[in-house]
Amino acid sequence: MKKIAFFLSATMLFIPAVARAQATSTPSNVAQQTTEGIQKRSNEYGIWGSVFFDATTWIGYTPDARFGNVGLRYGRVLAASKTVAFEWTIDAIPVAVLSNSRLTSVPCCGFVLQRKRAYGWGISPIGLKFTFRRNKRVQPFGASSGGFLYFNEKVPVSGAARFNFTFDFQGGVQIIKSNQRSFMIGYKYNHISNGYHAPINPGVDVQMVFFGFSIFR
Repeated sequence: MKKIAFFLSATMLFIPAVARAQATSTPSNVAQQTTEGIQKRSNEYGIWGSVFFDATTWIGYTPDARFGNVGLRYGRVLAASKTVAFEWTIDAIPVAVLSNSRLTSVPCCGFVLQRKRAYGWGISPIGLKFTFRRNKRVQPFGASSGGFLYFNEKVPVSGAARFNFTFDFQGGVQIIKSNQRSFMIGYKYNHISNGYHAPINPGVDVQMVFFGFSIFR
């Protein structure tokens, strides 16, 4: 009888201890599961840069254009399903460089074709980004953005405009770490034109490679 009483007493002490351990461990496990990946209402703070590798003439008509830019990003995740995150982004572009061949007046030779650079800045306030496999380390994404650039001279030719509209289509991959820091690489098709607010509107199309670094909070 003494052995049975001792066994019952030990059991009564053991069961509450196990229950308390489960109660304390369950919330942390749940929290760990719910904080994986990109979450709804997460904020993205990032920087990116892109360089051209080809000038096309799909919409624009400047076949020898070269273009590069650097941007600062803020994003807000508006919705997230089990595998997909939908994000609104806004990019400030402090530096943009566009170069192409232009007819330039030279005292000795009249007009000759010379490559000239123009520098600009702008903003892309309308950006949409879809991230797939949002709770995995490697996440493909597709995105698009629209905005404007203002250059220090008329581009891509003297009869065009300083103020130009822009839009792009993007696709790539971002690798996100457990501390919510991510690196991305991708392809971008970028279009620049003045929207016929000037006498002529040659437009510029470039294909680009871009790289970026972001922090999600």
